[in-house]
Amino acid sequence: MRPLDSTGFRLDRWLTLAVAAPLTGWRDGARCGAIPILMYHGIGIDIDGHRDPYYRTVTSPAAFREQMGVLKSGGFEALTLSGALRLHHAVDAPVRPRRPVVITFDDGLADVRSVAWPILREHGFAATVFLSTGHLGRNFITGQPCLQPGEVRELSAQGIEFGSHTVSHPQLANLPIEAVGREIGDSRRRIEDLTGLEVSTFSYPYRFPEEQPRFVRALGDVLRHNGYRAGVTTAIGVATRRHDPLFLPRVPVNDCDDATFLRAKLAGAYDWLHAPQLATKRLRSLTRPAWQPQHGDVPAGSAPDHP
Repeated sequence: MRPLDSTGFRLDRWLTLAVAAPLTGWRDGARCGAIPILMYHGIGIDIDGHRDPYYRTVTSPAAFREQMGVLKSGGFEALTLSGALRLHHAVDAPVRPRRPVVITFDDGLADVRSVAWPILREHGFAATVFLSTGHLGRNFITGQPCLQPGEVRELSAQGIEFGSHTVSHPQLANLPIEAVGREIGDSRRRIEDLTGLEVSTFSYPYRFPEEQPRFVRALGDVLRHNGYRAGVTTAIGVATRRHDPLFLPRVPVNDCDDATFLRAKLAGAYDWLHAPQLATKRLRSLTRPAWQPQHGDVPAGSAPDHP
């Protein structure tokens, strides 16, 4: 097993395993009715090791393979996000996975096809990839290459679910509500044009502003207006039926997560971190003006497809 982190002691890991895990009883398995939604970004050899382990977004192929092995040996069945949502709302599902999990990738980076997908296929896992459609065939804002349009068609035909991550990957809370509608609507139609399939899932770019409930309500209206039924955020936690299906929490995973830490996260022992995460957001919001809708609260209409 790889060492967790070459930088040494990590407080969130220690609190999770030494304090939260015993209190949640995670060793007895995942909580009934909860579905962990794993949040990945890049899978590659260019690890962002200069960043604090909490903020890293790149996972090495070796670590990713190891993590998929943890899921497989733990009896997890990987569903798409839309499949997990159907399961959540199904009262009498004929076949209900004993341990469902959702594997998601933000940004639509090229290594999803070249690295992640072969490993997922080895394990028989489905996944959902959220595309920033304005970067298809180009480099992402981090400089990493993104999927080509033809690769999106190819992966969709092989079973990968594609959802929206907006067109240009902006901080939506800083935009007029009409621009939010364009980012959300244009990206959906672009993906549907590529795949020929309905797009109903969305991933919020950047830090999710859950401390701004008025914006979150307006965003929910825009998402529903544009046909979305499920969405994920960067808020930490295992998804349950009490969460709004448009703003589901996720479990962040990266190269620093060994098997023990990952199992604890899957079981909800990492959820404690959402409270300080939200408190930090609220504290920072005290120095900023409250969100105000620009040009009204009515959800923006459809705009022409983004080129």
